[in-house]
Amino acid sequence: MIKLMIVDDESIIRRGIRTSIDWWTLNVDIVGEARNGKQALDLVQDLKPDIVVTDIRMPHMDGLEFAQQLKEQYPHIRIIILSGYDDFDYARQALKIGVTEYLMKPVGAEELSALISRLGTEITQEKLQNEKEQSNQFLMRENFPYIQRMWLNRLLKGDMKINDAVIDKAAQLRIPLDGPEYGVVVVDVDDFRLNTEHVSDREKELIHYSINNIVEEVFSSVFQCTACHSEFDNINVLLNANMHNKHRIMETCIEAQRCIARYMKLSVTIGLGQYVSELADVHESYRQAVYAMQCKVYKGKGQIIAYQDVESEIQGESSKSKREILLPSEDEKELLEYLSTMDKAKIDELLDTRFKHFAQSYITYEKIKNISVKWVILAIAHLEQMGVDLSDSKSVVLNPYAEIEKYETTDDIQQWLGGLFNVFIESIAAYKNVRYKNIVSVAIKYIHEHYSEEIRLEDISSQVFVTPNYFSRIFKEETGQHFTEWLNKYRVEKAKVLLKDSSAKIYEVAERVGYNDYKYFTHIFKKVTGLTPKEYRNQT
Repeated sequence: MIKLMIVDDESIIRRGIRTSIDWWTLNVDIVGEARNGKQALDLVQDLKPDIVVTDIRMPHMDGLEFAQQLKEQYPHIRIIILSGYDDFDYARQALKIGVTEYLMKPVGAEELSALISRLGTEITQEKLQNEKEQSNQFLMRENFPYIQRMWLNRLLKGDMKINDAVIDKAAQLRIPLDGPEYGVVVVDVDDFRLNTEHVSDREKELIHYSINNIVEEVFSSVFQCTACHSEFDNINVLLNANMHNKHRIMETCIEAQRCIARYMKLSVTIGLGQYVSELADVHESYRQAVYAMQCKVYKGKGQIIAYQDVESEIQGESSKSKREILLPSEDEKELLEYLSTMDKAKIDELLDTRFKHFAQSYITYEKIKNISVKWVILAIAHLEQMGVDLSDSKSVVLNPYAEIEKYETTDDIQQWLGGLFNVFIESIAAYKNVRYKNIVSVAIKYIHEHYSEEIRLEDISSQVFVTPNYFSRIFKEETGQHFTEWLNKYRVEKAKVLLKDSSAKIYEVAERVGYNDYKYFTHIFKKVTGLTPKEYRNQT
């Protein structure tokens, strides 16, 4: 409802205004009354009226002074002055203050009702508009990172024509485009799918968010830049470069790798596109950066790969030649996701769906072959990025373009693809087994050498370059015990040997096997052996 306040030094006037009109039908609530402007100002803060009806001539503070102070403190409140004096000077002052209406007494109920009704409609519309604007602002704040990311990725892919509207939009999204040169950097987390296969989507999102923050902070110390998460699990960085900082790109990439390794315990490969002088050409720098990053398939993980260096190494091709980026579609990303999780049933289901679609849509044989070969190439590249070595697998074809020519029907092609993906899944399983054993063996060696020191889960995981959650899981899978349980048992075994020396104090034994708290050592020792250290010594 609209809130109304009445201010007049005569109680009969206040009562008349209150009782002469059916305020309820006007959707108006009279929230308070005051005898003068001073009293009214004290009440306004608590009552929060939308409209104030006030007299001019009142003791302590007259209506004009009250209206002026009210407008200064609460400019949104509508003020209606009722005056018994037909004086132009009063009216002029009232208009100057910003009073909504200046009415001469006596005011008829019909006239006042019509005025309040009109003001009420205006106030309601303004409130709805303000609520809408606040809602839009809230949505903008909540979705700003997503909007910024989507817009920047469109710019990098060349999906928009550069004009003044684009420049204005970039400014609204806080994306600097000052130039005078532009470059793109693509940061890719090594073994991301492998290390996060049992991690929730929320945790994956937090990892990308943290890496994005680190990357943007490091690069912004040298360049004007914006970093955002791409749709392909990379971090894209748009740099504004000049003669003073363009040469510092490599040292900045090294620092970004160092910070990510230190704070996230992750390795990243970075691809660098060449600088361009026109914003309209920034998509070319992005294409180069993606291609350079994808070359980790051949150069290995944890590298900083510049496009110009890669191109100079390509034999028999012009240094200016362009290579098409082999990026997976949404369907193909789904296929790779099932491959990462070794879900053979889902892969078979997806292949069935796709080949049924081929048949129903009368897709040409040549196009089916091209799509199938692309799936194979993407899968092989995906496995190589995971670190899976396919060289020992005799079933994997080296030339899918030639191999697929053997098959004359879609059923044959589908069966061939299913067999290949079976081989890929077996290769991933074998790789994980070896990888798990290697990680656990390195961790155990570290424990053997440092068991007398404080060892935290974070310390161990950093030694083998994986996240603590990932290390805990594979350690349990490989040893059948939780890391802490295994460490305590190993320390207790070392303590048993030391306790055979009767001259050694038990608290000294505790410290020598990594326990600074004697009571905690006793608790762990009894939990493992069923005896206290003292009881064990007495039995031996």
